[in-house]
Amino acid sequence: MVIAEKNNEIVKLDNGILLVRFNLKEGVFSAWRGKRRFLKEGRFEKGPAITFRIVKLKDALGVAKAIEVKYPSGCIYTLALYEKLPFICIKTAIHNSKSDSLTLDKITSLSIIVDLGVPANNLRTLGCDGLNSANKPRTSYVFLAVSNPRTRAGAVCGWLTDNQASGTISSRKRNNIIAIEGHLEYGKFSLKKGENTKGEMLAIGYFEDILEGLEVYADAIAKTNNIKLPKQPSGYCTWYHARALDEKRMAKLADFCSKNLCQYGLEFLQIDDGWQISERDYTTYDPNGPYPNGMKEIAKIINSHGFKAGLWLIPFGWDSKRLIFSEHQDWFVKREDGSVYSVYWGGDCLDMSHPEARKFLREIIKQITKEWGYKYLKIDGLWTGMATKILYPEPTYREDGLGDAIFYDSSKSNVEVYREGLKLVREAAGENVFILGCTIAQNMRTFGASFGLVDAMRIGPDIDASWKSILVSVKIGAHLYFLNGKVWYNDPDCLMLRAPLTLDQARAWGSWIAISGQMNVVSEWLPELPLEKLNVVKRTIPSHQKLARPIDLFESPIPRIWHLQAGEGKERRDIIGLFNWDAENEVQINVSLAKLNLPSSKNDQYVGFDFWEDEFVPPFAGVLKSSLRPSSCRIIAIRQLLDHPQIVSTSRHVTQGLIDIIEERWDKKKNVLSGRSKIVGGDPYELRIITPSGADVWRAVSASVSEEDQKSGVTVGIKQIRSEVRVRIKSRESREVSWSVAFKKI
Repeated sequence: MVIAEKNNEIVKLDNGILLVRFNLKEGVFSAWRGKRRFLKEGRFEKGPAITFRIVKLKDALGVAKAIEVKYPSGCIYTLALYEKLPFICIKTAIHNSKSDSLTLDKITSLSIIVDLGVPANNLRTLGCDGLNSANKPRTSYVFLAVSNPRTRAGAVCGWLTDNQASGTISSRKRNNIIAIEGHLEYGKFSLKKGENTKGEMLAIGYFEDILEGLEVYADAIAKTNNIKLPKQPSGYCTWYHARALDEKRMAKLADFCSKNLCQYGLEFLQIDDGWQISERDYTTYDPNGPYPNGMKEIAKIINSHGFKAGLWLIPFGWDSKRLIFSEHQDWFVKREDGSVYSVYWGGDCLDMSHPEARKFLREIIKQITKEWGYKYLKIDGLWTGMATKILYPEPTYREDGLGDAIFYDSSKSNVEVYREGLKLVREAAGENVFILGCTIAQNMRTFGASFGLVDAMRIGPDIDASWKSILVSVKIGAHLYFLNGKVWYNDPDCLMLRAPLTLDQARAWGSWIAISGQMNVVSEWLPELPLEKLNVVKRTIPSHQKLARPIDLFESPIPRIWHLQAGEGKERRDIIGLFNWDAENEVQINVSLAKLNLPSSKNDQYVGFDFWEDEFVPPFAGVLKSSLRPSSCRIIAIRQLLDHPQIVSTSRHVTQGLIDIIEERWDKKKNVLSGRSKIVGGDPYELRIITPSGADVWRAVSASVSEEDQKSGVTVGIKQIRSEVRVRIKSRESREVSWSVAFKKI
């Protein structure tokens, strides 16, 4: 319940988490979380407001009490506290009551002073372009977080919507504290007399753990935009080893993958750029190209092997000089001189405010998805739908020509036209088609403007088979980690494994993708990949569908410690991914268990298992210490030691039980550990079990599987060295196996 009280010139809003005091006379507000006044001063505009009133809201975020403030400028600000939401939410709308046409470019909708109790020199800011010192002024698209890396406390400020305007956040040091402004950029958008803008929502909150703040912010974006993501798929892309590949090799690849990778979780095979009739014409395929029998026929072959067929295209970037457009030049966005709005690499911008252009694109998408049978779309060059400059590959804020495009429907902003284009693609494709956007790094204005309209998003630039390139993808994937699985699935670009990448580097890249839970799309000629590198694919798919955290996000240029948790109490499993991004030097990484929210006294003993080294980690307390070779990783499953045998790890996947263990039970009376596991046919499966050491010695005396499993040919073996037990299970077919291990005390 939210309380709203007015006392003379002061209005108080309190939702049990945050308290806001608004001085109506001065137009200034401040905010507390508990005893911490984190928002020292907030202001919408200088000068007096026209009206104030307390209102009640009910929308996608829930129920709220709010203060609505109107200014002579025509801006209407609504400051709201929602039930159970740890954010102050501010909606900015504009009403034109003064002129026939009001041109909107960039407005400052909010100015606040954030106080974290320490000087700005000790703080760092995180935006869409990464980590920086709070001493340096910066502007970021969509969001900005400021934190004390020593305590991990901080504030998050970010836009929840970009429906009509592009939301940005800027920060600067002022008197050794942080001043933050929220901006709305419309791009010379005209508002007719009597009309209102749609209004955009901004969220501001303080958190003792900044990682929690970023994650709750992503939850709020998802709720505001009604985001419901499908299951995350893993798959293959042709691009980085063969461009579009070809008919013969795709059939061979589909056959190979159905026999070797389908049972591990590979779900789609995607054809990239090069299949189409010309570079920027996707109306049909090239009869003299890689698929002479057509895209429908190759999709049938892919589907017949048990995979979804995927296809690449740029839906909003075409070639206006093609014959099909000779009578339809009005379908394209124009510049002020009347020429077609063409952008580097992307092509000519198809105008998604033009009814006939929309009808044309709708039929193209329907042809690809419904007639040809493609259920996975990789839609590239997204900024062409917004008609702005390409800013690739740097995600930093800079001038991009927002507003210099002339649309058929002049009543719409660049962002509106873009979102309507994405909505059209979604509607035409159907809800059963997975849509990957590619890529926000081409122009970060597509970042917030894509919320709720794609299932996954390429978040960084193109990759190649080099360690340097991989580090760029890891860095961006870490900085935007909190969006993954909430707003969309982050796509850090393809899993590369070939030389000159070493086995250590291939394992590190694959393991990072798997532990972070981001899109895993391999782009290698898999039939000829060395077995040890093909094994990286097998051990990193499918996705665990959970959110992993970069523990040292505000401490390291590229986070080296990732934490993945599943379950609670005695059922809790923790996976720690340690990464040495230095290609030259060995490093020592120490992980405080307290930072993982685990009991960390000297009496709290833990044991681990190192996946790639295939060895148990001896019992430890308080801190996990690990040494890593240059450009390598260690993926360690840890569990708190109990007074009976327990599973620490399995061999199926780098998450060591998270995707394969369905059940684990300990029968205290019978001294039997039992459970059920998902096992891949033909892949020897190993349970790694630890027994307590002390006065009593636990001996594994037998291992067995259910009678039904035995009849299906499942076999089981057991081996114990001191307190370490390995149980190996083999099955000819993929199935759920019920197993049990009997122990006795000696």
